[in-house]
Amino acid sequence: MSYNLLTLVIRFVCAFCLATLLSACQLFPSKQQAEAPVPEIIQPARVVEVQVVTEQQKHIASLLSEADYALSQNKLLNPINDNAHDRYRSVLLMDSENERAKLGLQTISLRYVELARTAAVRGNISEAQSLIKYARDIDNNPVVQDAAETIRKQFASTPPAKPYAAVAGEQLLDGKLLQAKDAQIILQLSGVAQKAKQTGEFVLIVARSDAEGRWIYQQLRSAVPGFLVRGDIKIGQPARVKLVASLE
Repeated sequence: MSYNLLTLVIRFVCAFCLATLLSACQLFPSKQQAEAPVPEIIQPARVVEVQVVTEQQKHIASLLSEADYALSQNKLLNPINDNAHDRYRSVLLMDSENERAKLGLQTISLRYVELARTAAVRGNISEAQSLIKYARDIDNNPVVQDAAETIRKQFASTPPAKPYAAVAGEQLLDGKLLQAKDAQIILQLSGVAQKAKQTGEFVLIVARSDAEGRWIYQQLRSAVPGFLVRGDIKIGQPARVKLVASLE
Protein backbone atom coordinates (compact mmCIF):
# COMPACT_ATOMS: atom_id res chain seq x y z
CA MET A 1 0.00 0.00 0.00
CA SER A 2 1.41 3.40 -0.91
CA TYR A 3 2.06 6.07 1.62
CA ASN A 4 -0.65 8.41 0.32
CA LEU A 5 -3.33 5.72 0.39
CA LEU A 6 -2.37 4.73 3.95
CA THR A 7 -2.59 8.35 5.07
CA LEU A 8 -6.05 8.69 3.54
CA VAL A 9 -7.30 5.56 5.32
CA ILE A 10 -5.96 6.76 8.68
CA ARG A 11 -7.65 10.13 8.26
CA PHE A 12 -10.98 8.44 7.40
CA VAL A 13 -10.80 6.21 10.47
CA CYS A 14 -10.03 9.17 12.72
CA ALA A 15 -12.90 11.19 11.30
CA PHE A 16 -15.31 8.24 11.82
CA CYS A 17 -14.25 7.78 15.45
CA LEU A 18 -14.62 11.49 16.16
CA ALA A 19 -18.13 11.54 14.70
CA THR A 20 -19.11 8.47 16.76
CA LEU A 21 -17.79 10.09 19.95
CA LEU A 22 -19.76 13.30 19.32
CA SER A 23 -22.98 11.28 18.78
CA ALA A 24 -22.49 9.45 22.03
CA CYS A 25 -22.09 12.74 23.87
CA GLN A 26 -25.39 13.95 22.48
CA LEU A 27 -27.19 10.70 23.46
CA PHE A 28 -25.90 10.79 27.04
CA PRO A 29 -26.14 14.32 28.48
CA SER A 30 -23.89 15.43 31.27
CA LYS A 31 -24.94 15.11 34.91
CA GLN A 32 -25.64 18.85 35.11
CA GLN A 33 -27.83 18.67 32.05
CA ALA A 34 -29.72 15.60 33.35
CA GLU A 35 -30.42 17.25 36.69
CA ALA A 36 -31.67 20.52 35.18
CA PRO A 37 -35.19 21.34 36.52
CA VAL A 38 -38.07 20.84 34.12
CA PRO A 39 -40.06 24.05 33.71
CA GLU A 40 -43.55 23.80 35.27
CA ILE A 41 -46.43 23.99 32.81
CA ILE A 42 -49.07 26.37 34.11
CA GLN A 43 -52.59 25.20 33.23
CA PRO A 44 -55.10 27.91 32.34
CA ALA A 45 -57.66 28.60 35.06
CA ARG A 46 -61.02 26.84 34.58
CA VAL A 47 -64.09 29.01 34.47
CA VAL A 48 -66.89 27.43 36.51
CA GLU A 49 -70.39 28.54 35.58
CA VAL A 50 -72.73 28.81 38.55
CA GLN A 51 -76.38 28.33 37.59
CA VAL A 52 -78.78 30.20 39.83
CA VAL A 53 -82.19 28.53 40.22
CA THR A 54 -84.92 31.10 40.76
CA GLU A 55 -87.98 30.62 42.94
CA GLN A 56 -90.15 30.51 39.81
CA GLN A 57 -88.05 27.70 38.34
CA LYS A 58 -88.38 25.76 41.60
CA HIS A 59 -92.15 26.29 41.51
CA ILE A 60 -92.32 25.13 37.88
CA ALA A 61 -90.31 21.99 38.67
CA SER A 62 -92.65 21.21 41.58
CA LEU A 63 -95.76 21.72 39.44
CA LEU A 64 -94.40 19.50 36.67
CA SER A 65 -93.61 16.74 39.14
CA GLU A 66 -97.12 16.93 40.61
CA ALA A 67 -98.68 17.06 37.13
CA ASP A 68 -96.76 14.00 35.97
CA TYR A 69 -97.89 12.08 39.04
CA ALA A 70 -101.53 13.12 38.55
CA LEU A 71 -101.27 12.00 34.92
CA SER A 72 -99.90 8.62 36.01
CA GLN A 73 -102.94 8.29 38.30
CA ASN A 74 -105.26 9.16 35.39
CA LYS A 75 -106.35 12.39 37.08
CA LEU A 76 -106.71 14.20 33.79
CA LEU A 77 -109.24 16.98 34.43
CA ASN A 78 -110.66 15.74 37.70
CA PRO A 79 -110.77 15.95 40.68
CA ILE A 80 -111.28 19.67 40.32
CA ASN A 81 -108.55 20.65 42.79
CA ASP A 82 -106.10 17.88 41.97
CA ASN A 83 -105.57 17.13 38.28
CA ALA A 84 -102.79 17.07 35.70
CA HIS A 85 -104.39 19.52 33.25
CA ASP A 86 -104.54 22.50 35.60
CA ARG A 87 -100.94 22.03 36.71
CA TYR A 88 -99.58 21.82 33.16
CA ARG A 89 -101.59 24.95 32.27
CA SER A 90 -100.17 26.76 35.29
CA VAL A 91 -96.65 25.95 34.11
CA LEU A 92 -97.36 27.34 30.64
CA LEU A 93 -98.65 30.56 32.15
CA MET A 94 -95.19 31.05 33.66
CA ASP A 95 -93.17 29.48 30.83
CA SER A 96 -95.09 29.41 27.54
CA GLU A 97 -92.38 27.36 25.79
CA ASN A 98 -92.09 24.58 28.39
CA GLU A 99 -91.94 21.40 26.29
CA ARG A 100 -92.69 19.07 29.19
CA ALA A 101 -95.96 20.87 29.93
CA LYS A 102 -96.92 20.91 26.25
CA LEU A 103 -96.27 17.17 25.98
CA GLY A 104 -98.34 16.58 29.12
CA LEU A 105 -101.36 18.38 27.65
CA GLN A 106 -100.96 16.48 24.40
CA THR A 107 -100.93 13.20 26.34
CA ILE A 108 -104.14 14.15 28.16
CA SER A 109 -105.78 15.05 24.85
CA LEU A 110 -104.84 11.71 23.29
CA ARG A 111 -106.20 9.81 26.27
CA TYR A 112 -109.57 11.48 25.75
CA VAL A 113 -109.38 10.48 22.09
CA GLU A 114 -109.03 6.84 23.16
CA LEU A 115 -111.96 7.19 25.55
CA ALA A 116 -114.02 8.75 22.76
CA ARG A 117 -113.19 5.91 20.37
CA THR A 118 -114.17 3.36 23.02
CA ALA A 119 -117.49 5.14 23.57
CA ALA A 120 -118.11 5.24 19.82
CA VAL A 121 -117.47 1.49 19.54
CA ARG A 122 -120.07 0.92 22.27
CA GLY A 123 -122.49 3.01 20.24
CA ASN A 124 -122.55 5.88 22.72
CA ILE A 125 -122.05 8.61 20.13
CA SER A 126 -123.17 11.41 22.45
CA GLU A 127 -120.51 10.53 25.01
CA ALA A 128 -117.92 10.08 22.26
CA GLN A 129 -118.64 13.56 20.92
CA SER A 130 -118.36 15.08 24.38
CA LEU A 131 -115.03 13.36 24.99
CA ILE A 132 -113.69 14.49 21.61
CA LYS A 133 -114.69 18.05 22.48
CA TYR A 134 -112.69 17.64 25.67
CA ALA A 135 -109.67 16.55 23.63
CA ARG A 136 -110.03 19.44 21.16
CA ASP A 137 -110.27 22.01 23.95
CA ILE A 138 -107.03 20.71 25.47
CA ASP A 139 -104.88 20.20 22.36
CA ASN A 140 -106.49 20.20 18.91
CA ASN A 141 -103.76 18.25 17.14
CA PRO A 142 -104.16 16.28 13.85
CA VAL A 143 -104.89 13.00 15.68
CA VAL A 144 -107.77 14.64 17.55
CA GLN A 145 -109.11 16.21 14.35
CA ASP A 146 -109.04 12.87 12.52
CA ALA A 147 -110.85 11.10 15.37
CA ALA A 148 -113.44 13.90 15.53
CA GLU A 149 -114.18 13.53 11.82
CA THR A 150 -114.56 9.75 12.15
CA ILE A 151 -116.99 10.12 15.04
CA ARG A 152 -118.91 12.84 13.19
CA LYS A 153 -119.46 10.51 10.23
CA GLN A 154 -120.54 7.73 12.58
CA PHE A 155 -122.96 10.08 14.32
CA ALA A 156 -124.44 11.17 10.97
CA SER A 157 -125.39 7.59 10.19
CA THR A 158 -126.85 6.87 13.65
CA PRO A 159 -130.60 7.24 14.36
CA PRO A 160 -131.55 10.00 16.83
CA ALA A 161 -131.26 8.95 20.46
CA LYS A 162 -134.34 8.63 22.63
CA PRO A 163 -134.96 11.50 25.08
CA TYR A 164 -133.10 11.03 28.34
CA ALA A 165 -135.22 9.88 31.25
CA ALA A 166 -133.99 11.27 34.57
CA VAL A 167 -133.51 8.77 37.38
CA ALA A 168 -134.49 9.29 41.01
CA GLY A 169 -132.53 12.07 42.71
CA GLU A 170 -131.33 13.69 39.49
CA GLN A 171 -132.06 17.25 38.49
CA LEU A 172 -131.90 18.04 34.78
CA LEU A 173 -130.45 21.39 33.80
CA ASP A 174 -132.03 23.15 30.84
CA GLY A 175 -129.35 23.33 28.15
CA LYS A 176 -130.32 26.73 26.76
CA LEU A 177 -130.65 28.33 30.19
CA LEU A 178 -127.36 26.76 31.21
CA GLN A 179 -125.59 28.10 28.14
CA ALA A 180 -126.96 31.57 28.88
CA LYS A 181 -126.02 31.21 32.57
CA ASP A 182 -129.55 32.22 33.38
CA ALA A 183 -130.59 33.19 36.91
CA GLN A 184 -133.01 30.23 37.02
CA ILE A 185 -130.10 27.79 36.67
CA ILE A 186 -128.11 29.60 39.39
CA LEU A 187 -131.13 29.40 41.71
CA GLN A 188 -131.59 25.69 40.94
CA LEU A 189 -127.94 24.96 41.68
CA SER A 190 -128.13 26.96 44.90
CA GLY A 191 -130.86 24.61 46.14
CA VAL A 192 -128.68 21.59 45.30
CA ALA A 193 -125.74 23.08 47.19
CA GLN A 194 -127.85 23.82 50.27
CA LYS A 195 -129.08 20.25 50.36
CA ALA A 196 -125.53 18.90 49.92
CA LYS A 197 -124.45 20.98 52.91
CA GLN A 198 -127.27 19.54 55.05
CA THR A 199 -126.76 15.90 54.07
CA GLY A 200 -122.99 15.87 53.48
CA GLU A 201 -123.53 14.09 50.19
CA PHE A 202 -121.37 14.38 47.09
CA VAL A 203 -122.58 16.20 44.01
CA LEU A 204 -122.18 14.34 40.73
CA ILE A 205 -122.13 16.86 37.87
CA VAL A 206 -122.81 15.70 34.32
CA ALA A 207 -121.94 18.49 31.87
CA ARG A 208 -121.51 18.81 28.12
CA SER A 209 -118.00 20.22 28.42
CA ASP A 210 -115.31 20.73 31.00
CA ALA A 211 -115.88 24.51 31.04
CA GLU A 212 -119.60 24.01 31.63
CA GLY A 213 -118.96 21.51 34.43
CA ARG A 214 -116.54 23.86 36.16
CA TRP A 215 -119.02 26.72 35.94
CA ILE A 216 -121.70 24.54 37.54
CA TYR A 217 -119.33 23.56 40.35
CA GLN A 218 -118.41 27.20 40.93
CA GLN A 219 -122.10 28.11 41.34
CA LEU A 220 -122.51 25.31 43.87
CA ARG A 221 -119.56 26.57 45.93
CA SER A 222 -120.69 30.20 45.72
CA ALA A 223 -124.11 29.24 47.08
CA VAL A 224 -122.67 27.97 50.39
CA PRO A 225 -119.73 30.22 51.42
CA GLY A 226 -117.34 28.57 53.86
CA PHE A 227 -118.50 25.06 52.97
CA LEU A 228 -116.52 22.84 50.60
CA VAL A 229 -118.89 21.15 48.20
CA ARG A 230 -117.48 17.73 47.40
CA GLY A 231 -118.15 16.60 43.90
CA ASP A 232 -116.97 15.31 40.56
CA ILE A 233 -117.58 16.19 36.92
CA LYS A 234 -118.38 13.77 34.13
CA ILE A 235 -118.89 14.57 30.49
CA GLY A 236 -122.25 13.64 29.03
CA GLN A 237 -125.69 14.78 27.99
CA PRO A 238 -128.08 16.06 29.07
CA ALA A 239 -126.56 18.32 31.71
CA ARG A 240 -127.70 17.31 35.20
CA VAL A 241 -126.70 17.10 38.86
CA LYS A 242 -127.27 14.36 41.40
CA LEU A 243 -126.58 13.97 45.10
CA VAL A 244 -124.93 10.66 45.95
CA ALA A 245 -123.62 9.09 49.14
CA SER A 246 -120.21 8.49 47.53
CA LEU A 247 -118.64 9.16 44.15
CA GLU A 248 -118.67 6.31 41.68
